[in-house]
Amino acid sequence: MANPTFSNLTYAGEHYAEVFGPTILNPAGLVDSELCTPIDRSKFKQTINEIDDVIALQNPTAAFSPTGTAADVDEVNLTTVPMEFHKQISLDTVRQSWFSGQLQAGSLNDYQYDALTDRYVRDVYVPKLVLAQDALVLKGKTYNGLSSIAASIGSYTFSASYTGLYGLLNASSAVRKIGVGASGNQVTVASVTKGTTTTLTLAAGSNALTRIFAGNIVSIRLAAGTGWSAINVDAEVLQVVSDTSIIIDVDTDALTSANYTGSSARVRFINRSNILQILMNHLSKVPVAIRNGAMKIAIPSHLAVEWAGANAAATTDAGAYTTSMQLQFFDKAMVYLDSAPANTLGTWEAKRVFYGYDMADDASKVEVLWQGATGNKVYNLRGAMKTAVAISKKFANEMTLTTPES
Repeated sequence: MANPTFSNLTYAGEHYAEVFGPTILNPAGLVDSELCTPIDRSKFKQTINEIDDVIALQNPTAAFSPTGTAADVDEVNLTTVPMEFHKQISLDTVRQSWFSGQLQAGSLNDYQYDALTDRYVRDVYVPKLVLAQDALVLKGKTYNGLSSIAASIGSYTFSASYTGLYGLLNASSAVRKIGVGASGNQVTVASVTKGTTTTLTLAAGSNALTRIFAGNIVSIRLAAGTGWSAINVDAEVLQVVSDTSIIIDVDTDALTSANYTGSSARVRFINRSNILQILMNHLSKVPVAIRNGAMKIAIPSHLAVEWAGANAAATTDAGAYTTSMQLQFFDKAMVYLDSAPANTLGTWEAKRVFYGYDMADDASKVEVLWQGATGNKVYNLRGAMKTAVAISKKFANEMTLTTPES
């Protein structure tokens, strides 16, 4: 994605500038990491034909005798979801910041934001658009019942549904799955103390001091009781108080503690204490044909840090500072996707995931309209995107997911 550039403004209400080209064509490295098949210029619906067949071994015969069945063709439909963002920029507050030093003297010049708008859009809006598109493509509008776009990024109001890649993988009964909890990497929440940060009292024998660490992202699931689904989230551990007590960054101050159903919730986690075992379990579930190819293991970014920590702890010589940063498990490359769900590993071939998007020559751009000559000293920004994601139906059993959802 090139840095935005501005041309000379024209006149009120007319086209001022195109800020950047393809809005976000590579969410969190999905394309560059060769984890999908990109399908560009997708206006509405694309149909991908999948084909499979079987072979049959037979006794030798001098005359050709075909055996087997007809090739089996199936369709995967990729329907793009259009979305826009509209923003009006009046930089009255921005000109009171360090940006003011970029303005020429004269009060009316305070409204001439040619270069400033360029910089402001690039530094403020573009990063948020990147994160928003990442979250939508990978997690969809909602993931685990919650909005996938954090309040710090923005919000969405478009009515169309949007199921992201990991939502599709979780929903498919054919995808091979390993539950993080089923691997024994979970602890039971016996009781909860509400507050602006929440204290979880864990079951006896949880050994949290040696298994969970401050800064870990843990996945809380199955919490029951009136309103207590609010803690079924991916949350940061702020403090490990004891073997049976941790504090998480979740505000439950408005909930009623007595309504929590004791010992219902499970804290599921992948971190430096168990990531080697989790990777072994994951790799053993990957089909042999995929494992012997150029497969990758997709991980969320927080697990890249945990993998580095596990390597550094296991290596006592100076080489730890080098080897710990190599994202490789045996001969298999690991790649991290910034907006991937927490505590989730995934392996699939690029030809089994389809990512469609419109191109920059149509609606995948941000345009700026200068309204100054009308007496409205503002810029109107309008951006538009069309994207979609789909996964294989016929070959879903070749895809493998380690997930805290089960």
